Amino acid sequence: MIRTHLLLACAFLSASALALPVAAQSNGAGEKPAAGSFSDDQVAKGENVFKATCASCHATGDFTGQTFKMNWFGRTLYDYFAGVKKTMPDDNPGGLSDDEYVRVVSYILKLNGYPAGTDSLSSDSTSMKLIKIGPLPGDTVKPGLFR
Repeated sequence: MIRTHLLLACAFLSASALALPVAAQSNGAGEKPAAGSFSDDQVAKGENVFKATCASCHATGDFTGQTFKMNWFGRTLYDYFAGVKKTMPDDNPGGLSDDEYVRVVSYILKLNGYPAGTDSLSSDSTSMKLIKIGPLPGDTVKPGLFR
């Protein structure tokens, strides 16, 4: 039973992570791109949190690629943050601080090729709901293709 829950959680995170790239252009009124919405400092700290908390069940490759794109393009960064927070870590969902979850999300964005910016990503749900996940500039995938 525990193994089944762990596999389901890993599958969710894999699918989640693979869908995280954020568009570099605004997708609509008030929406912002994910690119540049987090800092290099958050990425470095997020990598440390990932190694300490996530790496025992997940490889970084679980959070990049087509599955991620198919599951997350067209959705908000808050959707991703909330999903990870609600289900991870498997043995203690919601057990990290909001800052730790934001750092892991920033790290996953970076894994997907999104550039860091000068501002830090906030755990504020209102601001994260304005950040859309989508293709990077130059990607051949059109926004909305998967959602």
